Amino acid sequence: METQARQLAGLLEDVMYYFGAQGPEEDCCGEKISPGEFRALRTALRLDVCTMQDIARSASVTKGGATRIVIRLEDKGLVNREQDQKDGRVCCVTLTEEGKSILDRIEDQLTHKMMTILGAMDSAMREVLLISVNSFLQTAQRQMAGE
Repeated sequence: METQARQLAGLLEDVMYYFGAQGPEEDCCGEKISPGEFRALRTALRLDVCTMQDIARSASVTKGGATRIVIRLEDKGLVNREQDQKDGRVCCVTLTEEGKSILDRIEDQLTHKMMTILGAMDSAMREVLLISVNSFLQTAQRQMAGE
């Protein structure tokens, strides 16, 4: 099983590299944001209440690193920061309309790229891939929640 674990880890790393949101100049899909900023925007979109700690976790940085990412996004007009109504020590991050627009454009590009690749695959293998990746992620989430 160790060999399979190493193979899968390498394959997942390759998938993230080739099909992730980064561009040739470390821009995210031609937009003027970094991959870390992209992850922060996606996190802010997906969570009802998005804190600096959520941003740090999603971008794999410290809370200080998350603060720097959010400051850059705020300077670009993509997010707003506000203090939490219940706990003034907590800073919440919300997307602006421009932040949502950039995410839509990036998602469209990533979806088009994926459709091209999936279109070249046998339809039965596409189903196997989707079922397998979904199962893998569900198991990973359960394992991570148990730690």
